[in-house]
Amino acid sequence: MKKILSLIKACMTNDMSLFKIKTKKNSKFNILLPLFIAFYLMFMIWGSANSLFEKIVPLNLQYTLLSLFIFGISFTTFIEGIYKSGSLMFNCKDDQLLLSLPINKRTVLFVRVFKFYIFELVFNSMFLIPIMISYIRWDPNITWTYFLTCFCMLFLLPIIPIVISCFVGMITSSISSKFKYKNIIQIFISLFFMFSILYLSFNSNKVFNFMVNNATNMNNLITKIYYPAFIFAKLVMNFNILDLIIFILINIGILVLSIYILSRFYFKINSRLKTIKTSNNKSSNIDNLVIKTNSSTMALIKKELNTFFNIPVFIINAFFALVLFIIITIVISVKFDSIIPLLINELGITNEIIVNNLSIFIFILILITAYMTSITNSVISLEGNNITILKTFPIKVQRILISKVLAALLITTPVLLSGNIVLLIKFKISIIESLLIIILSILIPLVSHFIGIIINLQYPKLDFENTTEVIKQSTSSFISVMIGMVLLIISVIITTSLIGNINSVLLLFIATLIYLVIDIVLYIYLISKGVEKFNKLII
Repeated sequence: MKKILSLIKACMTNDMSLFKIKTKKNSKFNILLPLFIAFYLMFMIWGSANSLFEKIVPLNLQYTLLSLFIFGISFTTFIEGIYKSGSLMFNCKDDQLLLSLPINKRTVLFVRVFKFYIFELVFNSMFLIPIMISYIRWDPNITWTYFLTCFCMLFLLPIIPIVISCFVGMITSSISSKFKYKNIIQIFISLFFMFSILYLSFNSNKVFNFMVNNATNMNNLITKIYYPAFIFAKLVMNFNILDLIIFILINIGILVLSIYILSRFYFKINSRLKTIKTSNNKSSNIDNLVIKTNSSTMALIKKELNTFFNIPVFIINAFFALVLFIIITIVISVKFDSIIPLLINELGITNEIIVNNLSIFIFILILITAYMTSITNSVISLEGNNITILKTFPIKVQRILISKVLAALLITTPVLLSGNIVLLIKFKISIIESLLIIILSILIPLVSHFIGIIINLQYPKLDFENTTEVIKQSTSSFISVMIGMVLLIISVIITTSLIGNINSVLLLFIATLIYLVIDIVLYIYLISKGVEKFNKLII
C-alpha cells in the first residue's frame, strides 16, 4: 500500500502539473488564473442550467432534465477522455522507469488509471457542481439525501466514461501503433469530436429548445440505455440506500475488471508505440550510397516539422482553425447565397456592399484563421533538455529562431493559399486584389508566429513533464492566445467599420503595408532582443 501511495504521489506531482500555470515573477498568478477560468466556466454553466430549469419546471419535468444533464456530462467526459487518454495513459515518458522497478504491472496501470480519473474528476466537477447547485432552487422537496447522493455521484459518475474512453484509446492506439505514422488516427478522432462540439455550440439554441420540447422522450430513452443517469434521477426522487450501495459496487467492479482486461494489452501497445518502423526493403547497394546534405536552415526546419507532426496535441491545437478555414471555404463556395442574409443581419450592411467588397470578407477570414492558429508559442519550450545541445551547435541563434517561424509558416501558408485561391476564382476577384490577398495570406500569419515565439522566449517552460502542459496550459500559450484574440477583435472591428466607406483595393493595400511594417518590426526585435533571451535560457 505504501508503494502504491508513493507511486501515485510521484505521478501526480509530475503529470498533473498541467493544471498549473507557472511564472517566476508572480506566484499568485499560478493560482488565481486557473481558479478564475474555472469559476467563470462554472458560473456560465450554472446560468445555463437555471434558464433550462426555469423553462421546464412549469411542466414538472426537472427530474428528467437532471438525467439529461448527467448523460450529457458523461458523454462530454467520454469525449474529453479520448482526447486526453493519449497523453495521460499511452506512450508516457516514464514507462521504462516504472517498468524497471519491482512493482506489479497492474499496479502501474492502476496508478495510470487513477491519475486519469483525478483529471476527469476535476473536469467533470466543473459541470456537475453548478448543475447540482442550480437544481436546489427548483425543487421544493430537497432533503439531506439529495446532498448525500450528489456527493457520492460526484466521485462515481466519471468512472464509466473513463473506462469506455480508455478502451477506445486502447483500440485506436493499438491500430495506430501498427503504422509508421502512429498519431494520425488519434488526430482524426480528436478533430472529429472537436468539430462535433463546435457544431453543437453553434446550434445551442436549437439543442436547448429540442431538449425542452422532447425532455420526457429523451429521458425515457437515456434512462434505459445509461444506468448512471437513471439511478441518479431515481435517488433524487426516491432515495434508497440499497440502490446507492449497488451503484457503488457496480462502479468499483467495472473499474477493477477494466484494469484487469487493460493490463493484458496495455503494455504491449505501449511498447509498439515506441518502436520505429523501418523499410521492408532488405537489399541495399552500399557502393551507390548517396549521402544527402541540407543547409542548416533546411535541417532546422525539418526538425521543427518533425516535432510538430509527432505530437498529436500540437497538431490538433494548430490544425483546428486551419481545418475550420477549409470547411468555411467550402461552405462559402457552395452556399454563399444563404450566408448573405446572415451577414446583412449581423453587420447591418446592404447586399450591394457585400457583393462589391467580397475580397474584404476573404481578408477577414484570413485574419480569423491566422490569429486562431497559434503554433510558435511553445516551440522554444518543447526543446526542453535539448536547449543546451541546440545552443552548442555552430549555428547562429538568429537562424534557429527564424527556422521555427518559417516551419510554422510552411504549415499555415499552403492551407490559406489553397482556400484563398478557391474563393478568388469563385468570386472572380480582380488580379490586383488577388495579389494583395495572397501577400496578406503570408504577412498576417507571420505576425502571429513572431508574437508566439517572442512570448515563448519571455515565458519559457523547459522543465515540462508532459507536452500537453506546454502546448495548452503554459503561460506563453495563454498570453499568446489572448494577444491574438485582442488583435483579431481590433482588426475585425476596424475592417468592418471601413467596409463601404473606402475602396476595397485601397483598404487591402493599406492593410498590406501595415502588416509588412509590423512583420519587419517583430523580425528586428526577434533577431536582437530575442537572441539575447535565447542565450540566457537555462534548464
